[in-house]
Amino acid sequence: MRGLAPTIEAASDVAAPLLPSGPLHLVRPQPATRVIAGSVPDPLLSSRSRGWNGLTLELHSFQELDTVVQPLDHVIAVHLAGNVNLHQTRNGRTRTRKMTPGEIAITPEGPPTRWQQSGHSLVVLLRLSPAYVRTVAGDEFAMDADRLEIQTVFSTRDTFIEDLGRRLLAGLELEGADSHLYVDTLTCELALRLLGRYTTSVMPEMPRATLSSHKLRRVVEYIDENLCNQLTLATMANAVALSPGHFAHAFREATGVAPHRYVLERRVERAKKLLQQSDLPITEIASRVGCSSHSHFSALFSRVTGLTPREFRALA
Repeated sequence: MRGLAPTIEAASDVAAPLLPSGPLHLVRPQPATRVIAGSVPDPLLSSRSRGWNGLTLELHSFQELDTVVQPLDHVIAVHLAGNVNLHQTRNGRTRTRKMTPGEIAITPEGPPTRWQQSGHSLVVLLRLSPAYVRTVAGDEFAMDADRLEIQTVFSTRDTFIEDLGRRLLAGLELEGADSHLYVDTLTCELALRLLGRYTTSVMPEMPRATLSSHKLRRVVEYIDENLCNQLTLATMANAVALSPGHFAHAFREATGVAPHRYVLERRVERAKKLLQQSDLPITEIASRVGCSSHSHFSALFSRVTGLTPREFRALA
């Protein structure tokens, strides 16, 4: 394995790279990883252009690797394929392990970290913004963000996070408003898991939230009034004065479905009525149910009903 000329101790003196151009992210003012020595291959897939709030996902194929990086996010690595020998050096301590599919590693923002790998692996990197995690800690646990410290976990099994990683990767195939709400929900769940299991302090119990019949009616009305817009977990939660995490759990308990699934079903039901009861062009119907394009609307409608909008209208 090739050695690196710069040491980890000297790495902090290296100037930070310029910010990349492109779409603005709500809580991402700088690049996700600062490469100090060696190189990191470009990802096979990335959510960077999607503008996901609080999270960037990257799918990487790593071969022989010897690099020093400084994570600017809390990075959760989900190993999808490959049995590899992996070495991590951080804060003067080196850990070594043979990583196998299904294992995860958690590297919080902080000091430079050297990664050395022999063999080939397929890895999903989930980069959670520290600002987002601090917001979730305050909103959901009423915790002082200054006391928050995420643990470094070199290797563990966590089927919940593994499943979230795979579902978020699948979320790259979705388009438009429904994809943002789907990812919004999963990102919140990931942050809650990180806070509940992988902090250096004992987290307080997350208070149990419920939706009264009045609040349930209010949020259902809010959803129906805003199907043409991009609905987010935060905006729906604000409509009933709850935090996003509390709202997501309370809504599922009250309705039996996750918020993103409910919104998807309401969009399709609204589209069915418009297809049956009006002569509006399909592009106009797509816009009225919050779809960014005819193709996005057709894909969404077909996924739920098994028919294209044109086929459904012909049968109506």
